[in-house]
Amino acid sequence: MQPLPKHLPALDGLRGVAILLVVLTHCSGGWQAALSLTQNTRLWAPTFDLPRWLGVVSGEAVHGVTLFFVVSAFTLTRSLAQGADLRRYVIRRVARVAPGYWLAGIAYTLAAGLVPRLWAPDGVAPSDLVVAAVFGSAWQGGASMAVVPGGWSVSCEVAFYAALPLLLWVIQGRLWRAAALTVTASVAVQIAARHGIVAHAWSYVPQYINPMVQAPVFLCGITAALLVRHSHLPFLPYCPYVLLALAIFAVPFNPVGEWYLQHHLAFAVLAAAAVALAATRPPRLLGSAVMRRVGEVSYSMYLVHFALLSPSLWLAERLVPADHWQTLALHLLLTSSTSFVAATVLHRWVEVPGIALGRALIRRLPSQKSPELVYRPTL
Repeated sequence: MQPLPKHLPALDGLRGVAILLVVLTHCSGGWQAALSLTQNTRLWAPTFDLPRWLGVVSGEAVHGVTLFFVVSAFTLTRSLAQGADLRRYVIRRVARVAPGYWLAGIAYTLAAGLVPRLWAPDGVAPSDLVVAAVFGSAWQGGASMAVVPGGWSVSCEVAFYAALPLLLWVIQGRLWRAAALTVTASVAVQIAARHGIVAHAWSYVPQYINPMVQAPVFLCGITAALLVRHSHLPFLPYCPYVLLALAIFAVPFNPVGEWYLQHHLAFAVLAAAAVALAATRPPRLLGSAVMRRVGEVSYSMYLVHFALLSPSLWLAERLVPADHWQTLALHLLLTSSTSFVAATVLHRWVEVPGIALGRALIRRLPSQKSPELVYRPTL
């Protein structure tokens, strides 16, 4: 067994990598992504004339969300392995994700109204606002996805929070059970994907975003956490970088095709291995102050960067008007930097107070024995 410190700086660095990948994929969408907050841009022509390899890699950078999921599952599994009770667990999770998410929903709704737009071609109904507010957009796969741009991933995350106690009860700290569940879930998703491909019904919405389709990704994170706990992993200082590079640059060109292996599943396996190795022996770059800080505010960056795509692209096209890779690079730099600044403010005045409120509520819980999570650690 490998004892690890409570806080792992390299995981913050991996969150930083994840958010930069997400920003890249949305920047590469050009005006289609930038104006999707208020218009239905699904059939718009691409903005950037990119080399094929860059277009594919930037489009597949959406799997930065996959990296977020793996890191989240890894850290929560480690946390709950030390014991927790249900009420404290629920309060901590709600306090962590809800304030920023709800504020984003209010802000984007006030800015865009209920007009038709991407994911909501007929407009947003009051019922869609309710579905989004209770983190149900990934299950609905409809207009509620337009309420908080990218909110489907938060919906998947909350679904995982709800399922985690049961999953850990089933696994009981045993690595082989976690691996078996991961393989079983992956096979089930791959079979469903094949059926969808044959029926011409497999798409980003509503199939890919569904929490059940993303379940193997979270299970990869759980398995990685148990692997680190039960095994003595070798010191391979550059291996996390190699694994991330393969996930980012090789998975999009998967030679066997998605008929045999869905890209998000391949990415998740590589990401889980990178997370396990980085947690055991933190690579210098991932543990650097810059990457840690980006990772710390990555949730707020995720929520706010959609609003900054349009002004950043407007400025980038005036400075580099050719709409090729250099324009995209400047667009990415402007969106990332302005999102980081805005996220720093949101983290300080929304996330941190929300977490503090959660802690205050926990301290006010009755002193009698609290109902424990169904998982009793055997690590």
